[in-house]
Order: sequence, then C-alpha cells, then structure tokens
Amino acid sequence: MNNKKLKKKEKQLHSVLNNVFYLLKDIYSSAKILFVLMLIEVVCAIFTPMFGIYLPKFAVDLVTQQANTQKVFITLGLFVLVMMAVNILQSVSSVSKYAHSNNMRNYYFRKINMKSFTCDYKNIESADGRTRYQKANACFYNGDGSGSSVMIGAMLSIFTSAVSFVLYSTVLSFLNPLIIVFLAVLTVLNFLASAWARKFDEKYRDKSSELGRKLWYLENGSRDVKAGKDTRLYSMKPWFMSLRDNILYEYMALRKKIQNRYYMSGVVHGLTLLLRDGASYAYLIYMVSGGRVTIGNFVLYFGAIAGFSGFINTIAENINSINHANVQMNDARSFLECSDSPEPENPSRLPPLNSAISISFRNVDFSYSEESGKTLDNFNIEIKAGEKIALVGVNGAGKTTIVKLLCGFYTPDSGEVLINGVNVKNFRKKDLYKLFSAVFQDIVIMPFTVGENVSMSIIDDSDRDKIWKSLEIAGLREAIEKYDDGIDSPMSKELDENGIVLSGGQQQKLLMARALYKDAPLLILDEPTAALDPIAESETYEMFHNISKSKTALYISHRLASTRFCDRIIFLKDGKAAEIGSHAELIRKGGDYAKMFEIQSHYYNKKENAEVLINV
Repeated sequence: MNNKKLKKKEKQLHSVLNNVFYLLKDIYSSAKILFVLMLIEVVCAIFTPMFGIYLPKFAVDLVTQQANTQKVFITLGLFVLVMMAVNILQSVSSVSKYAHSNNMRNYYFRKINMKSFTCDYKNIESADGRTRYQKANACFYNGDGSGSSVMIGAMLSIFTSAVSFVLYSTVLSFLNPLIIVFLAVLTVLNFLASAWARKFDEKYRDKSSELGRKLWYLENGSRDVKAGKDTRLYSMKPWFMSLRDNILYEYMALRKKIQNRYYMSGVVHGLTLLLRDGASYAYLIYMVSGGRVTIGNFVLYFGAIAGFSGFINTIAENINSINHANVQMNDARSFLECSDSPEPENPSRLPPLNSAISISFRNVDFSYSEESGKTLDNFNIEIKAGEKIALVGVNGAGKTTIVKLLCGFYTPDSGEVLINGVNVKNFRKKDLYKLFSAVFQDIVIMPFTVGENVSMSIIDDSDRDKIWKSLEIAGLREAIEKYDDGIDSPMSKELDENGIVLSGGQQQKLLMARALYKDAPLLILDEPTAALDPIAESETYEMFHNISKSKTALYISHRLASTRFCDRIIFLKDGKAAEIGSHAELIRKGGDYAKMFEIQSHYYNKKENAEVLINV
C-alpha cells in the first residue's frame, strides 16, 4: 500500500457520522448546558424562517380581505410577539452556545494533555507519535476554525437546513412540484461551480501552505534577534529579500489562479440567481393573473422559493466544512485512541523503597522500528543490589534504550527485564516509576517555584524541610537562600519576569536535589554533565558518588574518566554488552574500552602539554 493510500486510510479513521455522535456524546457528558442550548437553537432556527415567509402572507391576506384595524393589529401583533420571542431565544442560545463551544476546545486540550502524561512513552517520543500528538493539538488551535467548533456549527446548520428544506418543499408542492425540480437543478449547478473552485483550491492547498510557510519563515527569520549577528556579518539582506520576492511572486500567482476560479463560480451563482428569480416571478405573476394563486400566497411562495435554494446551498457548503472538521477530529482521535500496553491483571508488589534493588536483562532484543534494525541484540546483564554501574559506548550503542526499557517506557521485542527477579511489566506503571530517581541530559525546569521544581508537587503538599535538605546536599542551598522568597521564588521567565535563571551547573544541582527529594532506590544519571564545564562536571561526579552510596545506580556517559568511581563498567557495542569489568580490568584487557579511553586521555594529555608550554 503506497503512502497516499495510507494517508487516505488514516484520514478515514472514523466517518463523519461517527465523529458527530462522538462529539455529541462528549458534549452530553461534559457540558450538558451546551447540549440543551444546541437543541434550543435548532428548534428556533427551524421556526424563524417559517415565520419570515408566513408573516408577509398573513399581512397581505388581512389587507386584501379588508379586515378591521383591530383584527389586523391583534393578529399581526401576536405573530410578531411570538416571532420576537423566538428570535430572542435563538440569539441568547446562540451567544451562550458560542462560549460553551469554546470550552469544548479546552476540554479536548485537557484530554489530549492528560493522554500525553499517561500514554506509553513511545506514543509521544517516536516520530509517528510526535506527529500524531502535534496534529491532535493543532486541531484545536484555530479558534472558531477548530475541529470541534466547526463540526458543532456545521452539524447544527445541516440539520436545521435539511428540516427547513423539507418544510419549504412541502409548501412549494402545493404550487407545483416541478418548481422543486427546477430549483434543485439550479442549485446543483451553483453547487457544482462552487465545488469546481473548491476542488482547485484543495488541489493546490499544500503548495499554497508550503509557500506561505516559507514566506512566514523568511519574514520572521529575518527579524529574529538570534540571527541578527549572522545576517549582518554575512550581508544576508539581499539574499533574504530576493528569496522573499521570488516566493511572494509565486504565492500571489497561485492565489490569483485560485481566486479566478472563485470569481467564475460567483458568476455562475449570479446567473442562476437571476434565472431563479426571473422565472419564479414570471410563473407566479402568471398564476396570480389567472386567479390560481392569491396575492398572499404569491408572497408566501416567492419567499419559499428564495429560501429553498438557500437551504440547499447552506447544506452543500456545510458538508464541505464538516468534512474538513472530520479530518481534524480524526487527527485528535488518532492520538486519543492510540493503544497503550495493558496494565497487569494481578500486579506484583513493589520491593521496599528503602533498600537497593537488583536488575537483570535476559536475552533482550529491541528495535525502535523495522527499518532501524536492532538497538539491543540478545542483551544480557546482571546488576546486584547496591552496585554502581557505568554504561558506556558510542552514540547509538543502546545506553539510553536500556534505561527506557528498565523504566517501562518501552517493552522489549523479546526477552525479559527484571527488578528483584520480577518482570517490570508485572508492575503497574505508576508503581514502577516510584523505584527511579533520574537525572537526564535534557534539563527540564518547570516555570514554577524552586520548591515545586524539587518536589515536583504543589508546594503545600511538599515537605519544605526536605526540600532545603536536598538543596543543601546538592550544593545549591546557599544560592537559593540569596533570594528573598527562597524556595518560593519562581523559576524561569516564561510565566514571571522575575523568575530565577540558573547556570548550567546550578541546573544540574537542582535536578540532583530533585532526585534526592524523591529518594528512590535506583538512581539514574543519563549524560548529566554533557553541557558542563570541567569544574561543574567534577562536582557532579563527586555529588553522584556521595548520594548513591546506599542505592543501586546507573551512570551513562561518553567521558570515560567519569566511570572510575563505579563498581563495574559495561561497554556496549552492536547492541550487546561487549565488555564488562572495572576500569582497571578493562584497561588491562586492551579492548574497545581501552582504545576509547586512550583516545580521550590522549586528547586531554595534549591539551595539558600545550597549557604547560604556554605557561613556560
């Protein structure tokens, strides 16, 4: 199956009708008031146009029948009062519905975010997962053009217009059933002309979007302060402007072609409208002059003729809108309904959280995709409780993958990952996560207070003394005490312009304090010093050594000098544990680890020799 068919199949994940009922079910369960307002608006929207064509008829009938003034005022007054009440009710329900309709977007945002917090890690880390997640969020970023808002408006409009179409057809059938056929043909012609223009627009939508994105990048990229130094030093203005002019010319030429189609569609619409009104007037005048139709019915029928075509056009236009909304709703549901590995029916109990744990990888095979090949190939290791293990190897050797499998983020293709002899898949995920304190290479500082960044909980639910103690052990207490609000000081400037911004080394200390606060039995450090200077790196090694004494610890690093304090080193190659032993043992062995260490130490020795020569 080619990519185009796959994309088409993915877009047709759920039919329009299925998504309409899905949306209505969510509205009924989460916002019953919106459900009620939609019903009120539909009923009012059906009766309002009927009032609109019958009121003139009644007025003309009363005049032609020479009714007395009192009867005219009472009849029309009551009619107008009812009509006004319906219009007011429709207006109030429509305005109120709009606000609640916007809340449905927030409902789906929360639903998507909650899914991202709890779903299998592969569903947000993999390329397909990230794309699905981004497309799901994008469905509700467009305000009134978002999937749920468009679908709510379109389905109400289609239902209202369909019912009104039936009612108007019933009225016109008393005049002449052929009138319905005549109007339907003209409306179909108008619809085909509009569809012709829309089809051309959709055909070049991707091209138009691509050119639009390029223009956006060039216009915003040229104003980007971060790029300001390069654009000036390398005199990039002429190049930027030339690119922009060429893309703008191509974009405007394409938009002109598209607009020409819509112009021709407008011409067809004008001609069909002229033909409809001209023929209708001629026929109705003929019927009135022959005494077959009263003047009041003349007004009624002509109003029905004018509204008839409008309802068909409205249905046709909203079918296009609801199809577009259906694609967005499918994008959202594609992520919301992505399958997660099931929780165990009879979950195992966690080992004690106050004691170190043992780890076993037995005959583990794992690959991220069929195309990428095996990241781990029949991988086997045994780590005793309380051991300090260094995982080293070149990029792509599988170091971080081991951590992901151990934490239950991914499931092995085959083999077992065991903690204290129990397969990790036998633990509930929320229980399994309690076993790990981790410091990853990607620094995650939330725009909350210092204390909340350490405890990863609301400050009122946190142990403040434990936070200060963790910061002290991590070597960051003195720096935080300088701020008036201490651990209540906000971090980063994303939400608060007075937020604290820490240096790289201080950020690592904060993450270490976070790991200390959790105090889990297994400590994981995944390349935590990659962006640090040598002094901060040395402090991090020493801190890690001090806080991991009573724990099982895994340390991942490219810098082999940092592995000396570990009990054992596991050198990964081709998805296997190629060499295992202490630093001294692996050096004596003279294998790949020794060669890598020699290369790194040779670089540092050359650097030190150069510094000596400079000092001399």
